[in-house]
Amino acid sequence: MGIFIPTPTGSTDPSSVHDIPSNNDNFKTRELEVRKQISEMTKASHNISSMYKETLRSVIASFNDIVTIDGDGKEKDVKVIVANPERPVAKLVQENNITLPIISVFKNITDNDQKRGRYDSVLIHEKMWSDEKQRAIRVVSFAPRPVNIKYNLNVWTKYVEDMDQILEQIRIKFNPEMNIPTKFGTLTKASLESESLLGAFNVADKEDRVIKRQLEIIVRTYIPNPRFLVTSTGRIEELNTEYTIYEK
Repeated sequence: MGIFIPTPTGSTDPSSVHDIPSNNDNFKTRELEVRKQISEMTKASHNISSMYKETLRSVIASFNDIVTIDGDGKEKDVKVIVANPERPVAKLVQENNITLPIISVFKNITDNDQKRGRYDSVLIHEKMWSDEKQRAIRVVSFAPRPVNIKYNLNVWTKYVEDMDQILEQIRIKFNPEMNIPTKFGTLTKASLESESLLGAFNVADKEDRVIKRQLEIIVRTYIPNPRFLVTSTGRIEELNTEYTIYEK
């Protein structure tokens, strides 16, 4: 059941009134009352956004179009996998049934970004699009937590020429930043911070040599708080999971 936000009566103090977008332009609600009720609903929701999973999936998809071209002009797709950078390359190739070159992605650490932060009690009002309702809906939530996620992008090749081709395609994606679209928004940006040459390695007992480069990228994103629907009558309700919501 949703929570009804009472319309203030007899109040002449503008600072005690906060507008929530509504079909009724005269609809107003008390700031403290809204925050209190949104706080109670947020704590009770136990919402897990899966932001890390969605962001990693988008990072991988951003590099899925990389290829190498051999001397005969034939293209070869470069496989992108998720793997710890400490895993031996022979194991990566064997377990994933692939051949070099490959790109492995590893989520490193996450830092809070205080420069992009807002006060915890700030309410965010958004208009979203519902495919089910075929109209814009109004949602409200507390401000999200801004974070910077660091990823290691490891490139493994046998030949310097392949490495050069792959690095060229990666670098051109950052101009100066690369978009990382997810279901939480289309404006998330990633930057290329550094590149390291990690040398050449033997593959198992073979004489094959493998060249490895490691690039660090930082994705500047947000951990969202639960969003709640604001109805045209001022009622605040849970956003049903069957809604497919897009930013409009």
